[in-house]
Amino acid sequence: MPEVFTANALRTGTVVYLDASGRWSEALDQAAVAETPALRQHLEKIATAAVERNEVTAVYAFAVNLVGGRAEPRSVRERIRAAHAPTV
Repeated sequence: MPEVFTANALRTGTVVYLDASGRWSEALDQAAVAETPALRQHLEKIATAAVERNEVTAVYAFAVNLVGGRAEPRSVRERIRAAHAPTV
C-alpha cells in the first residue's frame, strides 16, 4: 500500500509532507510516495533525521491511493489535514 510521510513544521505547526528531495512541503502533491518497503524505510530515515534536527515534529506515514499519478489520502483525517482548512 503506498504511503506518504507527514509531520508538523516545528516553528509554525503547519502540516508538511516529505518530498523526494528530502525537503518538507506544504503541498501533498509534492510528497514522495513510498510504494515499496525499501523506499518507505529510506524516507522514514530522512524524516527521523529531520525530527532530530528540530525541523518537524509528530512524523508518521499514512496510506494513500494513487489516482492519475497523484496521492490522495485514504482517511478523512488526512484529507482534512491536506486541505489546510479548519473544520467547523
